[in-house]
Amino acid sequence: MKKRILIIINARFPYEKSEDFLSNELDYAAGYDEIICFPILVFGKKSANDIIYKKSKRAFSCFNPISSYWESEKKIKLLFLVLTKKFVYEEIFFLLKNRKFSTGNIKNLFSFLLISYNAFYEAWDKINEIIKNNDVVIYSYWMHCSALAAISLKRKIKNTANVEKIITRCHRFDLYEYANESNYIPMRKHILSNMDEIHSISEDGLIYLEDKYAINKNKLILSRLGTIDRGVSIFPKSTTLHLVSCSWMRPVKRVSSIVRAISNLSFQLEWVHFGDGEEYNTIENLVKNIDNPLVSYKLMGAYSNEKVLDEYATTHYDVFINVSENEGVPVSIMEAMSFGKIIIATNVGGTSEIVENGINGFLLNKDFTNEELVSVITKVALLDEKQFSDMCNQSRRIWEERCNAENNYVQFYQNA
Repeated sequence: MKKRILIIINARFPYEKSEDFLSNELDYAAGYDEIICFPILVFGKKSANDIIYKKSKRAFSCFNPISSYWESEKKIKLLFLVLTKKFVYEEIFFLLKNRKFSTGNIKNLFSFLLISYNAFYEAWDKINEIIKNNDVVIYSYWMHCSALAAISLKRKIKNTANVEKIITRCHRFDLYEYANESNYIPMRKHILSNMDEIHSISEDGLIYLEDKYAINKNKLILSRLGTIDRGVSIFPKSTTLHLVSCSWMRPVKRVSSIVRAISNLSFQLEWVHFGDGEEYNTIENLVKNIDNPLVSYKLMGAYSNEKVLDEYATTHYDVFINVSENEGVPVSIMEAMSFGKIIIATNVGGTSEIVENGINGFLLNKDFTNEELVSVITKVALLDEKQFSDMCNQSRRIWEERCNAENNYVQFYQNA
C-alpha cells in the first residue's frame, strides 16, 4: 500500500542540542504515514539510546551520515563530484561578478558544498528503498546546506518516488546575508529557484526575500515558530525589578551591554542570565566589577531548555531582555511571553512582530546607547501596578495569538 512519507533534513536533532523547536514541532506533524529525520551534522553509528530529547508524540525514524565529509578519502571524492556540477561554476562567476570572490568565501562555498553532498549521498543510500513507489515531501529545516542536499535528493529519487514538493524553512543566519561573514550565503540563487515553497518564520523575512531576490511570491509563505503552553507565571510588581535573559554569550548577543546598563541603575534590581559561551569569562569579570549596591546578579551558565522553562514557571521574573544585534524571531522571547513576562528587545529581524512597543514591552534601536537601555529598564521599573499587570497580560495575549506552538505547527503541517 502506498504511503505518504515526510523526509526532514536538519542539522543535529535528535542526537545533539540546537534544534529544540523542531522537537516541539514534530508533535504536530500530522498527515504522514511515516516521518524520517536526517541530521546532516551528526556522524557515526547512532541508536535510539543516543537520542537526547523527550519521546515525541509523533513517531519518527532517524538516519544520519556514518562518515564525515572531512575525511580525506571522502573529501576527494566529494570534491570531484561537486566540480562536475554546472551550478558550482555559476556560483563562482557570481562571486567574481559581485566582487565577493575571496579566499574566505571560496572556503565557505566549498565547505557548504561538501557538507551538502555528503548529506545527500548518505541520505539517498539509507532511504532509497524506503521511499520507493511512495509519495514523498522533502522538508529542509534550514535554508542552508540541508536545502541544497534536499534539492539534490529530489532529483535523485524523482524516478522512483512521487515527490509531491520540496520545502524549506528560513530563520536568521540561513536567511539574512548581513548576518553572515562577508555578507555571503552560498548557493542562494540555486536554492531559491529550486524550492517549491519557502516558509519564513517572520514577515520581515518575507519582505527581505521579496526585496533582495527576483523570486516568485507564490513560493513565499509565513510559517511562524511557536512554543509550548506551560501556563502563566505573573508576579505582582514589587520594589525590586526581576530581570532575566537567556542566550549564548557571543558578541552578537551583546550581553555585556546588559551588564553596563544595570551598573548605572538607581533602583533595586536582580538580574539572572541563563547560558554560556565564548564570552562567559569576559562577562563574569564585568559583573564582578559592578559597583552598585542596588543591583545583584546570577550567571547560571549552561541550562537545558526544560530547566529554563521550569525556572520561568516557578521563580519570580518580571522582565525578559534580549539586546541581540540581529535575530529572526527569537524563540527565547516567545517562551518568556508565554509566561506573561514584559519584554525589552532590540528592533531587529522579526522581533517587532511579537513585541509591540508600549504594549507588551519596549523596543530599542539596533544601535542603542547605554543611556537608552538604562532609560528603558527604568521605564519598566516606574510602571504603576496596573500598567505593569496590563503589560504582562498583553504579553501572554500576543503569545496566544502569534506564538502558540499548537496553532502554528498544526497550520504548518496542514499546508505542508
